Amino acid sequence: MAKKPWFRSSLLLCVCLLICRFVSAQVSSSEFNQLDKMEGRWVMKTKRSIYREHWKRLDENTWKGRTWRISGADSTQMDEMQLFRTAEGIFFSVDAVRDPQSGQPVRFKLRVLKPVGFVAENLECDFPQKVVYRWKGNDRMEAHFEGKKDKTFSEIIMQYEKE
Repeated sequence: MAKKPWFRSSLLLCVCLLICRFVSAQVSSSEFNQLDKMEGRWVMKTKRSIYREHWKRLDENTWKGRTWRISGADSTQMDEMQLFRTAEGIFFSVDAVRDPQSGQPVRFKLRVLKPVGFVAENLECDFPQKVVYRWKGNDRMEAHFEGKKDKTFSEIIMQYEKE
């Protein structure tokens, strides 16, 4: 009687687990309402300035956000963001991150959307490759922009409180 190699059954189990994880990580268009926690005005105070992020739902398929930096009496709009639902899925875009060929904002596809936040990725983007928003209760939100840039990992973390 030949002994069955242990690695065959282990390999099969790993493949099954990866498939289950991939299938469960798909974001459904019907989950779009989980983004409702974003609505409102958010603020992050630092030693030198104040950052404000304002999110508003435009219609049943679109959220729009804006970020400002306020330093003393000066106010500068830093960026505009969008979360939008299409037939292909749910996407996040930032005006400052543009495709060099088309000049259009890069789309980051939502890979995870849960009641505690979302993860959006575009691995072909120069920086960032991943955008993560997390809600910590109803009054705190974190925005992470992360990825590799010139062989160096970088991460920007914004910690907001609801106004």
